[in-house]
Amino acid sequence: MRYTVAELEKPESKTYIKFLVNGGPGTGKSYFGLTFPKVAWLLTEPGGKALIESNPQLMPNLVWMEEFIQSPEESTKLVFERLDKAIDLAHQEFKEGKIETLFLDNISYLSENRWIHINTFEPSRTTQGATDTRGMYGTLSRWLYSFTYMKLLSFKGNVVVSCHEQQEDEEAVSRKVDKSMTVAPAILGGFRDKIAGMFTGSIYLEKIRKAENVYEYWARCQKGSNRDAKNRCGLPERVPNVSYKAIMEQIAKHKQAVNK
Repeated sequence: MRYTVAELEKPESKTYIKFLVNGGPGTGKSYFGLTFPKVAWLLTEPGGKALIESNPQLMPNLVWMEEFIQSPEESTKLVFERLDKAIDLAHQEFKEGKIETLFLDNISYLSENRWIHINTFEPSRTTQGATDTRGMYGTLSRWLYSFTYMKLLSFKGNVVVSCHEQQEDEEAVSRKVDKSMTVAPAILGGFRDKIAGMFTGSIYLEKIRKAENVYEYWARCQKGSNRDAKNRCGLPERVPNVSYKAIMEQIAKHKQAVNK
């Protein structure tokens, strides 16, 4: 899409952001995604209905949700076909003003599910007839790149993709330029090394205990704590009580400081 300078300078033009949201279980990734406006929520794990029912304040943000979970009744092939159709619907509904945010929750399980799909429907063989595991990992990485780039990031509104985090092993760390970055997105295969650069921001969430049953959820938005967090919209190192509103307030604050 082409933008003129005049269009970019319009104060009334809406800012849409594309965020990869990493974190361990229970750090608020799903909650964060549901603080965005007019959400189409695509789930690769069960429990979405329970989350939204236990947090009714998020309900007004949700337009629709759909689960994409393999079962004895539905193969991975059918699940991925249904996922493609749901994303196409979200693209269309953005044009109609019904959807503003496409939320994939989460890509860690999606990569594992695609690996199952590749093993079942797209296995590779060496010239000797053995399973070509390395070639299949290449197939997985190329599919994840294409899916992320063409299906998700082409969405014209907000894009949120949640992801678990993992501790890299010694071999993986040895290949990094900055070897202090030992925590990475938990995505099967080599695509985890590429995905962060595709998004406006790759942030890491953490759950901080303040008192008994009292917690705060913070986002690391700049590199630190062994996490290669980054953003292109002027966010500070850490954002407390992270939400769509908190992120947009920080973006507006940065714009005001730059324009002074």
